[in-house]
Amino acid sequence: MVSVFAEHYFLFPVVAIALAGVMVLLCRWAFSKAKGGSLVRRVDHRPAERDAFGLLTDIRTVPNYNEARVLVSRLKDFGIKATAAHTKDGWTIYVWPRDEAAARGLLDHS
Repeated sequence: MVSVFAEHYFLFPVVAIALAGVMVLLCRWAFSKAKGGSLVRRVDHRPAERDAFGLLTDIRTVPNYNEARVLVSRLKDFGIKATAAHTKDGWTIYVWPRDEAAARGLLDHS
């Protein structure tokens, strides 16, 4: 037979409220805007320098995002790995160095 005492009726809500409070504090810390206080990744939306992308080679810069996505899509259709990044000059298309000649030729002829 299970015996239930009045202490159990009091203890369970106290523990549940304490756990909920800990979760609220943890979420508040994790999503806080204080510098260094959050674990959530922040994205820097400022334009970068054109040479800030390591081994990738820039092949063309266009003024807007839509043109950049069209060019990247065209390169990917031909099997060339490409990406676009927002730089201080506009939207720059980057490829790997081994694909540079093929990408420049494809974009120059189209």
